[in-house]
Amino acid sequence: MDIRVAIDLPAPPNEVWTYLRDVTKHSEWMIDAVNVEVTSEIFEGRGLTFDCLTAVGPFRVHDRMRVLEWEPDHLMAVQHSGIVDGFGRFTLLPNSGGTQFCWEESIQLPWHFGGRLGERIAKPILVGIWKRNLRGLRRRIIERQEAGLGLKPGGLISVGSQWELRYYGPNHVIRTSTQSLNLSREAEALSVVGSRGFPVPMLVEQPNPLSIVMERLDGPTMLEDLTSRPWALGRHAKNLARLHRALGAIAAPSHWERVSDGESVVHLDLHPGNIRLTSRGPMVLNWNGSARGSCEFDAAVTYVILRTGVSRNGRFAQLLIGALRKRFANIFLKEFGRSDVLPRVREAAELRLLNGDLSSHEREAVFALARDELD
Repeated sequence: MDIRVAIDLPAPPNEVWTYLRDVTKHSEWMIDAVNVEVTSEIFEGRGLTFDCLTAVGPFRVHDRMRVLEWEPDHLMAVQHSGIVDGFGRFTLLPNSGGTQFCWEESIQLPWHFGGRLGERIAKPILVGIWKRNLRGLRRRIIERQEAGLGLKPGGLISVGSQWELRYYGPNHVIRTSTQSLNLSREAEALSVVGSRGFPVPMLVEQPNPLSIVMERLDGPTMLEDLTSRPWALGRHAKNLARLHRALGAIAAPSHWERVSDGESVVHLDLHPGNIRLTSRGPMVLNWNGSARGSCEFDAAVTYVILRTGVSRNGRFAQLLIGALRKRFANIFLKEFGRSDVLPRVREAAELRLLNGDLSSHEREAVFALARDELD
């Protein structure tokens, strides 16, 4: 049974492809696709495999898919296996109004679905469903345009050692690696901890492995607030410890690398500079180093950073933060639990020393803390 449906979309092929390339989002516009789950180690390209739970009326089937063809901005073709076998292809062609999107399927129903007679009955039903799907795709593309997605990155907001942050439409920002660093771990971490209610910016999409689009957050970082309001030190230190405990209640995906005992999500860079204070409360940023371990070890890493880190803000901020660092760290330590953190400081210091961005002064301070020689 061969089926072909098509629709014109008001966006160029590269913008449509940015949305289509994430197969887990196909259930957002396919009314018959209940759930899509990737089953391969890769998330895009030839060789990607995924399972799709499909429901048509009373019939529910699990389709197993394998991507056979993958041409960015132009073509995606998959092989079906399971109860229903076949081959499907999405083709994107530029036209004067944006993109002509064509969906072709060649499938074979099993004998217990009625064979040829079943195909004659099923074909008009499937054509109707897939035309509705394409109208759903068009609505999603328009919604994304209205939200500012698919736009070119705007003005620069800030620059890190390995990334830059820019405006992306009216409500979002895009973080892009400047050192060819894959940001897929950060995208996955935002999804994992955000789904459990942990305070993080909402992940909007990952247009490519080097970029992620997130909601735009307004407000100072905790570090900036400490510089302007040092009397808030105790409250911020306690909140930092509570964030660690809350994160420790979230299990990390089993395929994440383990950095210590434990099965929790660990941030490994959770300090005041990576917490933005918003009208909705503190939001934790920069998750690309997240891994699997214990919250006690994660807190020990934070303690090492608090005691040995160097502010790269203005000179006044450096002097102020330097004077308050030890007090902040001690309040954090007391709130979290000294007996939980201090036995792990040496191990945390070893991990911290793997950071190639540390200055020579910071390295010496980390060594001194590990030897319990830091003032």
